Amino acid sequence: MSFSTLRVLAVLAVVKAGLAAEPNDWVNVDYVLKHVGDGATAQAQNTIVSKAGSTAQEGPWTVLPKAGIKPPSGDIHDYLSWAPYHWPNCNWCGKGSQQIANPNGTRPDNGEDNGYSPYEDQDPYEDDNGSAIQGRSNVHQSPHSDYGFHRGMRRVRRSILGHYEVRDIDVPVPIIDDPPASVPVPPPSVPGTKTSHAPTSTKGQAPAATAAPAQNASKPKNSGKDSKCTPSPTKSLAPSATWTTCPYVVRDGQVNPDVRNLPGSQAAQNMPQSVLFNTLAYAFQKSSANSKNVAKFIDAFFLTSSTGMNPNMNFGQQVRGPGADHQKGTFTGPLDMRALVKIVNSIQILKALKSPDWTTARDQAFMKWMKTYVNWLKTSDIGKELAGKANNHFSFYVSQLSAAQIYIGDTDGAAKTVKDYFNNQFKDQIAQSGEQPFEAVRTRPYHYRAFNLEAVITNAKIADQLGFDVWTSKSKYGATIQTAVDYAMKQDPDGEEVSDLIAHVAAVAAAYGDPKGKYKAFLQKNKSNYQSQSFWFYDQTDALPNSPAAASKHKRDAGDALTQGTNDTMVGAEGMVASMEGIIPFECPTVFANDAEKQVEIEDGLFVTCDQLAPYYKLPVLSDM
Repeated sequence: MSFSTLRVLAVLAVVKAGLAAEPNDWVNVDYVLKHVGDGATAQAQNTIVSKAGSTAQEGPWTVLPKAGIKPPSGDIHDYLSWAPYHWPNCNWCGKGSQQIANPNGTRPDNGEDNGYSPYEDQDPYEDDNGSAIQGRSNVHQSPHSDYGFHRGMRRVRRSILGHYEVRDIDVPVPIIDDPPASVPVPPPSVPGTKTSHAPTSTKGQAPAATAAPAQNASKPKNSGKDSKCTPSPTKSLAPSATWTTCPYVVRDGQVNPDVRNLPGSQAAQNMPQSVLFNTLAYAFQKSSANSKNVAKFIDAFFLTSSTGMNPNMNFGQQVRGPGADHQKGTFTGPLDMRALVKIVNSIQILKALKSPDWTTARDQAFMKWMKTYVNWLKTSDIGKELAGKANNHFSFYVSQLSAAQIYIGDTDGAAKTVKDYFNNQFKDQIAQSGEQPFEAVRTRPYHYRAFNLEAVITNAKIADQLGFDVWTSKSKYGATIQTAVDYAMKQDPDGEEVSDLIAHVAAVAAAYGDPKGKYKAFLQKNKSNYQSQSFWFYDQTDALPNSPAAASKHKRDAGDALTQGTNDTMVGAEGMVASMEGIIPFECPTVFANDAEKQVEIEDGLFVTCDQLAPYYKLPVLSDM
């Protein structure tokens, strides 16, 4: 069957269902140029071409506000998103006559909403169904917080100030009316077993919450000096007034549906994905329609004076509430812009192809934008706070910063960013067993393991593009990226999505080889049509020239190995040993500064201690699959 025939069949097979986020990724530029029409990845290339067309119909995208909702700065070009797990807890004082107009959506999203979630798929905020995550968090919370999981730690105050300007609009404001119970502390699971949900004690409980007034006046509350109730207004309020009047509390894992009223987070994922698809389609077909799409989408999102985004994330994942401290973003905000990696990757490919649509003027304009953004990532209060984290947020920060540095021509800086990560934070991210303690401690461990791996593998691919190998880099406990993927493959999803891990298994097969055929078996079992997925084009050994598999003199193409059978000459960087001998002693991750009781923030308002993570580092090393 000819390549063109396969392409037609793939186009017919793709059903347009809107844009769903794909994992962050980097595709080797030279590989793209050399492997157009490669038969081993023909089905994947067909899929990419089809998705280039279907996703382009959704564009262009911008971060401009909808329904009159403006950032606290009042500048509509500033990116704005709301922290997805935070819910208003008005707790009104006194009888008052306050009412909230049109108080729709008063309960947490139960997962039945078929609308778009800006935190779907590879995003850590995708789960709208709290039932799947109850009783699985190992973090603890303070009863003294007015708006969320702040567990006895003072928030870092930032210097970004501004006003909050909204129009009186009819935006449904969900109000919580039943506080979560104490957060249980489950023991870590042994690979191949389900996570235990047996609760133990925690340090605190969620702050008390009562229903905010809807059509009727609020219930009387104690307004004494020790009361933490919210003073009741004397007139009815628009729903938007809740954002600055009521404190917000965390319902971990349950997405507040009103975050969907803001376009930024959705656009920040969908636009780069369409840009990458259209760039690759241009490489495959040399159709100017595809390259023009790329230019149009980047112009609208970043460069056009009327629609372009300012080069900062000052208001990303804002936690709403009263006071100036709630009129700014959080360190989690830059995560929304993680797909910037795909933008840089796409432009590098267009430049290599000498596309006439990526003009000098456009390149210079985006260069100016990116230089300002790199400076913001490195010097802003939010960027500096993020640079001190130890979990997936920092892993994605490295992806974003190193890619941006590549674009502005600072390849030495990009290499340093990636090397510093693998020489520091990465060392604490993977236990000897392959477990990722900073991710396993969360409410949805299967997802969070895969989510961090998404960033780690992207960082390794960027390093590979820059000419050096980090695939063989090891944590303090002798574990590599391969060790982490092998461990994740053995876990029971326990209601979570196996699909989160699929692309990472293909990447590891390409980077390390598949001598026992275990990666092929996993893919066939969980995604039988994996060869038609877009990642199958990206995740080939030829796309990773500095990987262990590529370095093998007798290597065969990873695609052939998975398609035709096992290949005993392909070897990984290391193997897991069925032995309790040689266990490397545990030590607290560097971020704790030798203080086992120190609380480290892993999400806005979520804190863990070294003692809570320790059991995950001490899991036994089991035999390979």
